[in-house]
Amino acid sequence: MAKKIECGKFLVIDVTRNECIGWGGEAICDSCSDTAENGYYIAVLNSWFCPKCYEEWKKRAKWYQEDVNVERSNYTAYAKILGIE
Repeated sequence: MAKKIECGKFLVIDVTRNECIGWGGEAICDSCSDTAENGYYIAVLNSWFCPKCYEEWKKRAKWYQEDVNVERSNYTAYAKILGIE
């Protein structure tokens, strides 16, 4: 079941492959083009990453205040689809 996870200031949702497919996604990592049973929707990037790529992204990710409005909008849309409050 999809759930919000802590990742510093970033808004991230832990999402299964089936949940991703359910919203119309293909459950293919937007970084490496592989697939996984579980992945992470990163709202600021509007992307779904496999666990390996998500961990690599976290090491280099930099948060920018100017991205907040787009990030929140993306997060709100997918949180609604996935039933997250």
